[in-house]
Amino acid sequence: MSNILKHLSVANTIVIARILLASFLLLTAMPRFTANDSSYFSQQLLEVGLPALPWLGVVIGFVQLLTVIALLKPRQRWAQVLIYLYAGLATLPLLMMFTHPVWLDSLGGFPAIGAGQGLIKYLGIVGLALFISSFYSGNKTINQLAEKLMLTGIVLVMLWIGGMKFTQYEADGIEGLMRTSPLFSWIYDLFSVLHGSYFIGVIELIAVAGIALLPWSKNAYIAGLCIAALTFAATQTFVISLPAYETSMGFAMLTGSGQFIVKDLALLACSIILLAKVFESSASED
Repeated sequence: MSNILKHLSVANTIVIARILLASFLLLTAMPRFTANDSSYFSQQLLEVGLPALPWLGVVIGFVQLLTVIALLKPRQRWAQVLIYLYAGLATLPLLMMFTHPVWLDSLGGFPAIGAGQGLIKYLGIVGLALFISSFYSGNKTINQLAEKLMLTGIVLVMLWIGGMKFTQYEADGIEGLMRTSPLFSWIYDLFSVLHGSYFIGVIELIAVAGIALLPWSKNAYIAGLCIAALTFAATQTFVISLPAYETSMGFAMLTGSGQFIVKDLALLACSIILLAKVFESSASED
């Protein structure tokens, strides 16, 4: 994978990133127009003492669709502003970490995380949106900040969710995903449910360790990012194998599990951009 990316510039990976982010936005925008999402957003508002807004999901869906259009025309000033606005909107789920019950009391509360696993992925999504818009607008300050947010977002997800793999709660939670996937089901031929989860957790933590070694080893950093990228890409197979979509409305629409899974498309984009950045940096030093 790294050999392929060696020949990609940041400018080229930005195109890939736009496609991946647009795919995530489009796939998750469709459920926003359903009664289920309307009920979900109303419930989240009630959790923090705000009035239920049944139309909020529809508004978010429209914003996501407009952002998809903006990603098609990123050199236009209006598109850059819209992508920046989406980045601001995407920070709101992160705030839910402090306002909603996302911790597992049965495991002692923080840092044992339950529903918040989907929320922490938004840090990378925010960073990606900021990186794309600032790249085309030429704002180097925001671009450098966005790069740090993308890297932090990847590490946060791999470290936190990887750490959760060492609990029975998470092992039971991923079993249905793993057993249905031709890429992962073999793990249970070698390990028990719990030890299979340990195996995945170790791989994710190895990726974090490699990324953390950047100041001392660029090769370890590249290896860590490659493991993260492969992980984010491989999880997309769960959408089909689980399956994580339903067709009751006459066409395929992601379920809640599917929406959780496709967030990894944005994290995959972050990984690819960061790999291109380090290869581009190495080329300039030679």
